[in-house]
This record gives sequence, C-alpha cells and structure tokens, in this order.
Amino acid sequence: MKRSLLIIVALFVTLSAFSQNYNKAIGFRAGSVIGVSYKEFMTETEAAEAIFDIDFTGRRSTKVKASAYYLRHFDVNVDGLSLYAGPGASAGVFIEGLYQNNFVMSLDIMGGVEYKFNNIPVVLACDWTPKYQFITLAGFRSGNFGLTVRYTF
Repeated sequence: MKRSLLIIVALFVTLSAFSQNYNKAIGFRAGSVIGVSYKEFMTETEAAEAIFDIDFTGRRSTKVKASAYYLRHFDVNVDGLSLYAGPGASAGVFIEGLYQNNFVMSLDIMGGVEYKFNNIPVVLACDWTPKYQFITLAGFRSGNFGLTVRYTF
C-alpha cells in the first residue's frame, strides 16, 4: 500500500507544466464520433478546444453537436508527448432516429494524451470524454473515445 501511494505521488510530482511547441491546430477527429477539431493555446499550458461532430452511437439515433473544452497540459518528460485534462460542455440535436428533433446538452470532462511530431506540423491526440447529459436521456454517459489528427500552425 505504501509503495503504491509513493509511486502515485512520484508520478504527480514529475508531471510538471510545460510549453507546447505550437499555438493553433485544426484537424479531423474519429472514433465513436466523426468530426472536426480546433485547438488554440491561451497560455503555455492552457488550451481551448472546440469540436463539431456527428455521433452515430447510441439508442438507434444520430446527433450533431458542438463541444468546447478548457484543457490543461502536463509534461511527461518525453519530447513531444503530453497529458491533458479539463472540463467542457456540449450542445446538439438528434437529427434522426428514435429521438429526432430533440435537443441535448451535457457537462463533459476530457482527458487524453497528445504527441506533437518534431519535423512535421502534425499532432496526434487520443482522448476520452465522459459526460453528464441533462436534457434528453439525462444521466451519466461513458462518453466517446477519439483519435484526432491536427495540422499545427
């Protein structure tokens, strides 16, 4: 027990804030949703991300939604690699299926890992976004897993 606690504390102590080597990025997101993503750093460690996607999963219905996140990045002592996490919100509408024309809103949390290539303007990200949906099908949703490829500028 003491050893596990010591390892966890050591991990969090070594996760230090750092400077990203890009300011803005736009790209394609796929996984349990398909969409586009735009990310912009506001400070060296804090970023805002906007996602517009189509969600084909869930209750035989399709929804279109927009999401926004405030993300904090953490260094993991590997060049180009970072962890990130932060809160967000989503809003959208079911466009077909059982809940067609119903509005949906949620409070979200995003957590993931990101790798920025050194020699090319590309960043890869993999994340998970659990959420609490409070309009139409209210309750906790295990969220989406996504892989995002972005062009950096």
